Amino acid sequence: MVLGCFVILLPNDADYKIMGYYLKEDKSDFEISNDLFLRLNLDHSKNEYNLLKLKDFQIFSYIYNFKGKLTRKASGLIIGLLLNESDEPETFRSSLKAGAEAFEIPSLNILKKSREEFEILLKDIYLEHLEPLVDVLEPEALKDSIINITKFMLSGGKKERKIAQELVQKIEEGEHKKISEYYETAENAIKSLDYEKAAKFYIKAAQMAEDLYIMDIAAFLKEKGIFSQQIPDLSKEREKIVQDARNALRNEDFHTAYTSYRRASEISKKLIQFDKEEEYRLKSKALEDFYNLDEKYRKNK
Repeated sequence: MVLGCFVILLPNDADYKIMGYYLKEDKSDFEISNDLFLRLNLDHSKNEYNLLKLKDFQIFSYIYNFKGKLTRKASGLIIGLLLNESDEPETFRSSLKAGAEAFEIPSLNILKKSREEFEILLKDIYLEHLEPLVDVLEPEALKDSIINITKFMLSGGKKERKIAQELVQKIEEGEHKKISEYYETAENAIKSLDYEKAAKFYIKAAQMAEDLYIMDIAAFLKEKGIFSQQIPDLSKEREKIVQDARNALRNEDFHTAYTSYRRASEISKKLIQFDKEEEYRLKSKALEDFYNLDEKYRKNK
């Protein structure tokens, strides 16, 4: 369960600025300290996504670099979710990115908003983008979303009214149910480690969602499809690097061992597999410390 979210602006003329929070009651006293910002900023200098495990919750965050006029004032922002320890960060990967991108819409003028105004906007974006989309992918929820779109289009011109009629026909034929079916197939494929199949069905679901004009869901599904396509190659690369680290360790080449484990840790972070990231990072650190001590001993002999 998401406990809340926050946004940190990265101005060009200062270290950072807290734009605002949207917090549930359990975390109403949470705030970003200087130390916490430094940890986030350091980790995001290397990775788009980051997971920080704190005492009784975790922070899953994403750094977004501005591309438009906002670059004159700031390089970008860090958006973060406060999650329970049992929550899986991967569930929120696509929605976190979508939420960040929403802030750069020119009409929002986020740099001109007061803290109070921004937090109202943050709540809206949280409710639209940052809560998991799983419930929204249920057939009845999809049907409701499409019906709302048809109502909006019926008030438009001739072209929009024609699209609305086509959408109603597609609902009656049950096409929205295919999105749920494709999504479920993709999720099951992920559990079976069949990433090629998962990517195929995520993208099929995304295309169906686009055809039904539910674009936010289409973007979410497309992102999951693209990410699934990347997993096999990244996993193979990591497997080879870990094997290189083990071979180096057998040959007492501690420098190669710790640098290889470090690379494996970095790839694990890209894969949003933070348990593996921690495992390889700790191995790298231990071997680096041993290597430095060994080098110091050799020089003093």
